[in-house]
Amino acid sequence: MKELLRERGFWAAALLCFSGMALGFPVYEICVPLSQGSFLKFYQTSLNSQTVLFLIPIAASLPAGAVYVRESSCGFLKLYISRISRMDYIKRKMLQTYAGGFLPLFLSGIFGLLICFLFLYPLELQGSVSWEAVRENLLLLLRISLTGGIAAELAGIFAAFFQNYYMAYGLPFVSYYLLIILKDRYLPKMYAMYPKEWIVCEQNWGTDGGGIWIFFLVFSLAVLLCHGLLLYYRLKEIN
Repeated sequence: MKELLRERGFWAAALLCFSGMALGFPVYEICVPLSQGSFLKFYQTSLNSQTVLFLIPIAASLPAGAVYVRESSCGFLKLYISRISRMDYIKRKMLQTYAGGFLPLFLSGIFGLLICFLFLYPLELQGSVSWEAVRENLLLLLRISLTGGIAAELAGIFAAFFQNYYMAYGLPFVSYYLLIILKDRYLPKMYAMYPKEWIVCEQNWGTDGGGIWIFFLVFSLAVLLCHGLLLYYRLKEIN
């Protein structure tokens, strides 16, 4: 985790995510005094904005998406795996990559929620905070963050497969938008592979929407496994 937090790309991704949320914030709808719960409604609108949807694969790839390419190209990888086992290296890089996509989105989202509370809640008519609305917004943020983790793992997979920076950073974005185009233009009923649906969760995902969390679990395990197998294959090539 310390290694990830020292990455400039991690903080650049967090800043990019927060900027996207700020650009999607409906400033024009602010009219004092605000109705009860307005800060949560504004926050939800910000998270659901097209700007945030657009930036997810870009921000998620920045912290650790191409870490394998960087470490292998400079010769650091051979020294690194002489100090730890190959399996330890694989586990570290899998988790580092996933966390590199998840945490910038989650932390910037929490910071955005605090900003909304501090500046907008005092402008609302007197009343209590709806904890159910808070829960819904946190679950929305969690879905966005998990999508970021998956996008980061895709970057790691492309980095290990192609051993190229451009592929590591570019193909997750291309794949992400290919799914959006396929759903919007050709397969309107394919909501389970539509990135925006993973976030807004408007379709039928079973009782209480529990299916979306199973989907995230299975998808996350699949990309982690694929990334780990590719890293294992690449490390076998190192003498």
